Amino acid sequence: MTSYLAKSACNGHRPSHLASRRHYPRPDLIARLLRERHVARFLVAPVGFGKSGLAMEYAEVVFSFDQVFWIDGRSPCFLRDLDRGIIASELSALESRPFLAVFDDVPPLDAVRADSFSAAFDSLLARDCEVLVCCAPSCDAFAASQHDRLKLSAPDLLLTDTEIDAVQLLGDGASTAAETVPASGRVPGLRWGGFDGEAVFLAGALREELPADVLLAIATMLVLGTGSLSDAAAFGPFDDDLAAMLAANYPYLGIDRRCERFGAPSFSEEAIAAAVGKKLDVLAKRSLFGRRDALVGRWADALVSRSECRRACGLVKTLCSRTERAVWLSSRSLSLLRQACILPGHELHVSLGAAASTARLETGEMMRLIALGDEAGALGRARQMAFDLAESDEVRALSLLVLVRRGGGSVRTRACKELARLAQGGAAAGGVRGPRGSFASHEAFWRPLVLLQLSMLQDPLWIARGVEADFRARGASEDALCLMASWVLKEVAEGRAFEGAGDSPANREAVCRIERFVTERLARGGDAYDLFAASAGLALEQARERGTLVLRRPLGAAEVLALHHLEMEVFTQRRAFDRAVREREERRAERAATLPDSYLDGRYLPKRTQAAGIVPPLTVNLFGGLDVRIGGEVVDVTRFRRQKAKTLLALLVLNRGREFPRDQLVRVLWPDSEMDTARKNFYSVWSLLRRTLAGPSGVCPYLLRHQNGCRIDERLLSTDVARFDAVCRMLLFGQPGSDGWAQLYAEIDDAFADDLMPSERGCDLIIQARNDCRMQLVDALVAAANRLVATDGVQEGLWFARAALRRDRTREDAYVALMRAQIAAGQRTAALETYFSCRRVLTSELGIDPSLGIMALYRSIIETEEPMD
Repeated sequence: MTSYLAKSACNGHRPSHLASRRHYPRPDLIARLLRERHVARFLVAPVGFGKSGLAMEYAEVVFSFDQVFWIDGRSPCFLRDLDRGIIASELSALESRPFLAVFDDVPPLDAVRADSFSAAFDSLLARDCEVLVCCAPSCDAFAASQHDRLKLSAPDLLLTDTEIDAVQLLGDGASTAAETVPASGRVPGLRWGGFDGEAVFLAGALREELPADVLLAIATMLVLGTGSLSDAAAFGPFDDDLAAMLAANYPYLGIDRRCERFGAPSFSEEAIAAAVGKKLDVLAKRSLFGRRDALVGRWADALVSRSECRRACGLVKTLCSRTERAVWLSSRSLSLLRQACILPGHELHVSLGAAASTARLETGEMMRLIALGDEAGALGRARQMAFDLAESDEVRALSLLVLVRRGGGSVRTRACKELARLAQGGAAAGGVRGPRGSFASHEAFWRPLVLLQLSMLQDPLWIARGVEADFRARGASEDALCLMASWVLKEVAEGRAFEGAGDSPANREAVCRIERFVTERLARGGDAYDLFAASAGLALEQARERGTLVLRRPLGAAEVLALHHLEMEVFTQRRAFDRAVREREERRAERAATLPDSYLDGRYLPKRTQAAGIVPPLTVNLFGGLDVRIGGEVVDVTRFRRQKAKTLLALLVLNRGREFPRDQLVRVLWPDSEMDTARKNFYSVWSLLRRTLAGPSGVCPYLLRHQNGCRIDERLLSTDVARFDAVCRMLLFGQPGSDGWAQLYAEIDDAFADDLMPSERGCDLIIQARNDCRMQLVDALVAAANRLVATDGVQEGLWFARAALRRDRTREDAYVALMRAQIAAGQRTAALETYFSCRRVLTSELGIDPSLGIMALYRSIIETEEPMD
């Protein structure tokens, strides 16, 4: 009797390695398994399709984990006992009654072992036992020996519309009509996996032992996302048999053989890189390119051709060596800039470090920094390269243009002269200059820009002579033409183009030709433009809006919308760049505060943060819903990802900085879970909350955890809970004055109009705190109303009494306060209606009679006699 098989007995409990797994019931699949209990049943699907979860549910529903053996096929003991041929006999010896044997994660087996395993199935089935096998498609070698088996494959395990809707109701999925979700989006692991499910699913999917051809095809489809089957064949072997096998067993690839297309989910480049990286050398050898850097570069080029430049930069950054990253970025900087991929290109350049820097790389980075609004950084790079005669004319020309257009002072004057010499020398040499060859492949881009800039500096008729001469005749690239047009149209928009001698028929005719070129270029762009065309189109629109140019054919609504869409994309990248710069400065400030000896004179402190506080305050508002701000910036609540993280933060805030015992928190958050499991969940939620509230340095200064307790640092906390207590104290005991009462009422009506955390339904402590706060506020409002009526503040008393009654219509003292205020204000009819409302509510909803006090108020109204004139 082997200890391995003996330990596989569940004995009424879940297997230990599956004990903490979240359970999602699948009754339809359980019913299918129940209908075929007399044959071996196979769950054959890749990792992430819920095979083990389904087997676990079957064992729990049918057997309650009693008379169940859960045999882990990943253990080497499994193969040992299989080779000995003792699995069936030893299990039968361990349990005399019919039982369920679950063989989970069965590894690849050769023909001999597969036959031996099938024989074990037959022996167990002959004893009226049940057999359930979970394996990946590559490990399913039992079709020949198990003709009458039940097989649930990957398409059978995809989520149904009802299951997708159930996941979305729990808040774990995107709110999408279930019937519109394709098969590739119905994978259980992707829908059930939470915020890290994508990375976990991909890591498991590519861990399967598959032939290199299959892995290469899967990896290519995951990288490209969508496309035709021929796109996948461009990277390595891919025939009809492989396409059929992938379509049948790997539905997350979204292969449609009839249309010859695929459509995988849009996985992030980080998740793909993490999953593909370990197998990249094997994939590269089987591909058409031989080297891993070459394969990744081709993947990235394919993404660039699909306008997915951000994804391309991410793959190159994470999977290529530093040398290959530099080569790829250097040769594609202009293409990335054309597609407005600015910030990802900058981040890829930063990843290279200073050692890999070249003039071509620095030129591309200089252009990106201009687009990102960092003129100081661009000018610094331009000054280093503009006057270096050893550099190519292309590098020097673009650097000089930056200095002329963005710089100032003596450097700009020198750059103007050098730019003129560069143009004259290039023309005299007939296009050959410098040790590397004067005009590189980008001459058609930079040379027309140089000539236009010189014309702008020297000739009052620069539009006609400079632009018109170079706009068509000298082979300018379309990118250069668009950029030239944007320069001219910006001058027109600012009203500088037609000053003095510039206001000539020739200049105006040249502008009309430019306008015609831009409108034709935009018409060819459809609903998306590149950055250069968009800059020309936006300059044209700006000139039209300012009235300095009357368009012959105004831009259409779709064209203007596409232009502003790209403008907003660039603006978003600029904001992200500025935020990254600010966070970097804050990290330096934190370091300066931590290690002051390294920053004794303050020279290295960021100017914006030298006098500022190191840690920004944390603001947490709970009334009306969770609202979190760090230093005035709103924290997107979707970053919390789990409801328990929001609940934990609310509990710490409600505890007002006092220490909360850890085990008490655990019991409050997971009252129905075992303590060990609940503690693991707590540490996971605590880590998520710390990451969400972390500063630029990755440290969270707001949350403090000791050995057995947790708390929030109240010195850094601002919360509406504290303000709520202060408002209630003011209502009860304060003397706000006439204006102060109005301000208090406005604050209550605005900040505290809703309950505390109204959507929280699962935490008893927060529900109790919500009820206490509602009762506390009503008490304070009633007290304030009575105080105001007693001091002749009748109108204010009416406000506060009505506010109390709106919050709790079962409070008799609120009715009394309102009646007293109404009587004092002379509103006798309204007071009677208030009394009748009180009596209806108390009698019908609470089953009690009104008190003697409110009845006395009622009699005082009806017994009062008004003197008649």
